[in-house]
Amino acid sequence: MSKGVVFIRYAFVFLAVAIGASLAVTALQTRFDSVVGSSAQLMVPAMIAALVEGQQFARAYGRKPESREIWRFAWLATALAVALNVALGFGGQGFVPEFEKLAVAWGFPKQFSILLGLYAGGYLICNRFFAGLGAGNQLSLMKNRDSAE
Repeated sequence: MSKGVVFIRYAFVFLAVAIGASLAVTALQTRFDSVVGSSAQLMVPAMIAALVEGQQFARAYGRKPESREIWRFAWLATALAVALNVALGFGGQGFVPEFEKLAVAWGFPKQFSILLGLYAGGYLICNRFFAGLGAGNQLSLMKNRDSAE
């Protein structure tokens, strides 16, 4: 399995979930005339993308990733998630409001750096935890399928 494919898929899933969740939250806010979204919404794309990558790893290798492998993935995926966060923040054009809050802090470098650091820490935790969870769930599913046959 090519490492490039892993991060291209991660980026695609991250963007799809980020944009989809933002559109869903916006629609709910319009429909119910209340505030539904929160800053926790920023972590959901990383959670789902890491879960998918953990599942893909388990399918490809038939095992859970070793500690070194999963931490390497978590760090690289975090760098990618932060870059995507910044891209969405400055290029969201009104359809990803939670991500665009980062762009508001652009004029204040200290606030921008603090926010980005907080997001990076959250992404690191999410990537590490959910990649392992995805691999474990996929292995259990594969084991249950094998025992049912």
